Amino acid sequence: MILWIIQDGKKTGPFEDYEVREMIHEAKVNRQTKIWHEGANSWISACDLGVLASEFEKPEEEKREVIQIRPAPFRAWPRLGARVIDFMIYRSILHFLSIAFDVNLMGGVDSSGWLVVGIVLPVILMEAAMVGSIGYTPGKWLLGLRVETVEGQGLSIGQAFVRSMRVWVLGMGMFLPLMMIIGFCMSLWFGKKKGGMLWDLQSGFQVKGGQLTPKQIVFFWVILTLIIVANILPYFSEVLAGDEQALRDKMLRKR
Repeated sequence: MILWIIQDGKKTGPFEDYEVREMIHEAKVNRQTKIWHEGANSWISACDLGVLASEFEKPEEEKREVIQIRPAPFRAWPRLGARVIDFMIYRSILHFLSIAFDVNLMGGVDSSGWLVVGIVLPVILMEAAMVGSIGYTPGKWLLGLRVETVEGQGLSIGQAFVRSMRVWVLGMGMFLPLMMIIGFCMSLWFGKKKGGMLWDLQSGFQVKGGQLTPKQIVFFWVILTLIIVANILPYFSEVLAGDEQALRDKMLRKR
């Protein structure tokens, strides 16, 4: 939701609602701060706006504790690397199922809308189940990352599902090549500018992780290389099989 506020007697904005929540935590906006949004008949107090009301329901002691909480610093390459690992693992699963059942599950620009949805929905559900139960995906585990609220609590399955849906639709472009490139670029830009991803900042989540060791970095690149090779080998096998058949056909024609 886009909001405008009155600060020092002047109208300022526009702000996203999560930005105003951060301002409340930093004591820059209080209960009586006047706020307006498109469609509103008049300016109202911040505590009377539905999307902000919960920020004023906590006791003053708890508020002072929340003010000290800051989201984990945004680190671009571990976030991107973890997402690439998760994508490549799921792509490997799709490739295996494509071979096993002799169907095209790899998606692409020529895929129907229902096929794209059918490909993306399972990964959304799987990621939601993992993040909601253990706090991380395979890629995040590999790089020592964990998804939690800014208060350090784990996500519920419902919260994890909404987050995962935003990640794979907005950030990964539902596996459509052009949309994936746009999603990656926008995610990196937003992360650098705001210190976190859109789907985390809006909901009060963070991806937390410590400093990576050289062993973790080497292990990451080894695993990524193995996954990429596992995805490429079947294509080489198909090409070699096609060349061998073409050679046999050529020899038969000479006879």
